[in-house]
Amino acid sequence: MDLKVIEQKQMVERYLLGRLPPPEARFFEQLVKRSPELAERMGLPEALKRTMRLLDETGTEWRERPPHFWHHPLVPVGLGAVALLASVLALVAWDGRQHAQAGFQSVRQEAERGLLPAPARTQLLRLPVARPDAAAQTYSIGTRASPTLADLHLGIGYASGNLYAVTIRRDDGTYWGRLDNLLRDSSGDLRLTLNSAVFASGTYVVQVDSINLRGESHAAGHLQLRVDAS
Repeated sequence: MDLKVIEQKQMVERYLLGRLPPPEARFFEQLVKRSPELAERMGLPEALKRTMRLLDETGTEWRERPPHFWHHPLVPVGLGAVALLASVLALVAWDGRQHAQAGFQSVRQEAERGLLPAPARTQLLRLPVARPDAAAQTYSIGTRASPTLADLHLGIGYASGNLYAVTIRRDDGTYWGRLDNLLRDSSGDLRLTLNSAVFASGTYVVQVDSINLRGESHAAGHLQLRVDAS
């Protein structure tokens, strides 16, 4: 196919207008690729320039636009990964919320019951108090695992005072508490009621002091209490 036939069939104009049948269009493209000088002889560059100038003057966009970022093949993969991560985070958050709610309910129930477990039993203990210069005896008042409400009758009948104070310390010297203004009953005993769950397991020294009318304290006696873990 020579230049004259191309001109007669108006292949350049029809190609530019997209009116060539696919076989002829492919043949025309291969012909120009094999003989680039034909493009110049057919006036193809000038025709393209006129066409592009006309499109520019009419405001018609003819240049190929760069693809949008979401057309990138990795975008769907990234979106899938983000969706998977969001799902995992949602599950973790839901699981954490369930655990938090369960923990809150447990703390709430514990607060409603009180921080101390109710005593499992009540025990009356009559305990002799050793004089200040005598060795103190140790007495068990219960356990933490199965708390005991210990009703203690401290035998202090040998003392002459009427008003007493009781100080409780752990055997390592840690101060636990003090009870003031205690009076003896008709049997000469000081009465204390203690929940063994209040104490950490260990041995406690109970110091009994006599208080005179001037508020001065004098050692009246002592004993030791033991709380077992179980």
